[in-house]
Amino acid sequence: MYDGRATTDYEALAKEADRQIKEEIKLPPIRVTQKISTSITDNESLYTYNSEYIDVRTPNDEKRGLITFLVGGCGAALLWMLGMTLYYAVRDYSAGYKGDHIPLDVIDCILLGTIPFIPLTALYLYAKYVFRYLRLEIFTARRLIVRFNRVTRKIYLLRPKHLGGIVALDWDTAEVCINPKMSELDGTGGFVMLGWDKESHSVRDADGHLKDDFEITFVGKPTRNASELLAFWEYIRRYMEDGPEAAPKPKKLIGKFPWPWRSFMAVWQLDSRFVKIPQLWIFLPIYGLLLPLILVHACGHWVSLLLCYEPRFPRSIEDAGR
Repeated sequence: MYDGRATTDYEALAKEADRQIKEEIKLPPIRVTQKISTSITDNESLYTYNSEYIDVRTPNDEKRGLITFLVGGCGAALLWMLGMTLYYAVRDYSAGYKGDHIPLDVIDCILLGTIPFIPLTALYLYAKYVFRYLRLEIFTARRLIVRFNRVTRKIYLLRPKHLGGIVALDWDTAEVCINPKMSELDGTGGFVMLGWDKESHSVRDADGHLKDDFEITFVGKPTRNASELLAFWEYIRRYMEDGPEAAPKPKKLIGKFPWPWRSFMAVWQLDSRFVKIPQLWIFLPIYGLLLPLILVHACGHWVSLLLCYEPRFPRSIEDAGR
């Protein structure tokens, strides 16, 4: 989403959105002061909770691992090929013989010197065109975090520099992309989407400098239905607008240490609540048949976490509002 903004015609996008709203094709954005649900839920999406701020996850945590396994596996194979060709070239050159003790001739010397350039060229192309996609999952932050600070009335996005960096956004100018009248099915796999347009002048970097740009962020674990989605946003809204008393601390916060079973449960996706719904039991045999693929995905998920660093907000944001 961040990379795509560079080619976005924002003016045309804003005009089209205004036109759709005027013609009642599109619902106007919801403001943060608007109540949209009578119930609340934390949606098991919080890392941190205190009287000053809450740290919330983003919806794509379960999807990670496949890029690591597929794209990372290709990169590892190319490195292995380069290592093997260099090993045999150095070994045969230093011995003066091929593996079967036959003396090297001119053709052998040329081949030993040129074959390593094949995986080397492939690695160059890999680094130039593919590596940036690999950095979505490894050699980057383990997670994106959205912090809602009710004291400063700011929303902070904790992201790596190559994915937009850290920004501070005004709570009061946020637009919530949710349809309060959606059907229950429309909320399946849904998440909260917040946006800030350029005209609001709400986008600042970690040092407080104004950025002439718009921002979009996705918040929370994918929900099971519309009621859960609306109640989750209402939980965040009440915390920011009414305080911790209106949105009490969850019974359980999300842990950040990369235990392997957490990767498995993220990929497995079935939680204990499905036991109470007999209609969902059909997924047990289906998941049983898919277990080998689930284990491979979970392994890639765990490896991606191990090859990443745990992100932290800068001291200026940690101390904000204290």
